Amino acid sequence: MKAQILALLALVASCGLASCSDTIDTAQERRATNERNFLSFADSAGYEKVHLPGNYADSYVYIKWQKRGTGTVTPAQNDAVKVRYRGYLTSDWTSNSRSAQPVDQGNWDQPVINDYSRVNSYIDGFKYALQSLKVGDEVSVVIPWYLGYGSSITRYIPSYSSLFFQIKLEEISTPL
Repeated sequence: MKAQILALLALVASCGLASCSDTIDTAQERRATNERNFLSFADSAGYEKVHLPGNYADSYVYIKWQKRGTGTVTPAQNDAVKVRYRGYLTSDWTSNSRSAQPVDQGNWDQPVINDYSRVNSYIDGFKYALQSLKVGDEVSVVIPWYLGYGSSITRYIPSYSSLFFQIKLEEISTPL
């Protein structure tokens, strides 16, 4: 009887370990897939690798300018900005950009943006992009998972997700 109980406990334990392994494998697969999706933009027409000075070599985003603005300065980390944006999972965008559904509609469709947001209130990859833009610039930005939400899971964004944003910088306000 003891042998049967021990055998049953061993079987239950091995099933439990297998499910942990499956979870890890799924997360690692998602990470690898999102890294491939992000890197696929390296060869896409018009995308530039952009990183901020002083950051590590792998801390960069890909930016494609859709429209150049008339501004002359880029915002600093402590500046406040008025920005329009819409965000997607890169995996959705690369498979079919026409039918991709935003995971963050942002304020893209609002007729007027009244609120300023601090540049440093956004995820790192979004900050990199903003600090590369001038007022009036409209861009597509691809952010790797480690400059987005990383291994965290949010309401609509799975862990290790690279992200695709459409961004338009409308105003910059420098604090006094």
